[in-house]
Amino acid sequence: MSMSTTEATLEVSMLNASANNLNFSEIAIDLATRQLPLEIVTRLESLWDITNAVAGAVVSTGRIIVIKIWEFIKENPNMAIGVVIGAAIGALVNLIPFIGQLLAPLAMAIGATVGGLSGGRMDDIANGVNVSYTTFEDLISVAKKFYALLADIFNEMKGCRFYHYYLSR
Repeated sequence: MSMSTTEATLEVSMLNASANNLNFSEIAIDLATRQLPLEIVTRLESLWDITNAVAGAVVSTGRIIVIKIWEFIKENPNMAIGVVIGAAIGALVNLIPFIGQLLAPLAMAIGATVGGLSGGRMDDIANGVNVSYTTFEDLISVAKKFYALLADIFNEMKGCRFYHYYLSR
């Protein structure tokens, strides 16, 4: 389904208006209660203030992206926690003298993947989805959810000029 420039600009304007009604402290509190690490919340906060000029108006593109990520985390809480636990394992491995720095990237990648897959399966079970308990099918399910998030963000930004600029490079 293709949108005209006017329709895309209107949609981005409506998203911008709803994004400007939110306060980052509300999102930060929610993420903290979901026990996401402070580093992730801080990185989202730095993204929160990014704006771009679109059709002569300032659009809070960072806010729109953070809101989409926040909605994803709310929809997939166990997957988010699983990835964070895996990353924490990698950080702990990094503390091992001599070989920790060599093993940490591998431990983090494996831990985040296994944690995300396990958490994604838990989210599917909680949502009533019939799961088969095979790692490959879990990987496909998590990949679909992640790419749906990316597609959602790109679709929301469709009317923005910077989106067209970066895709044409």
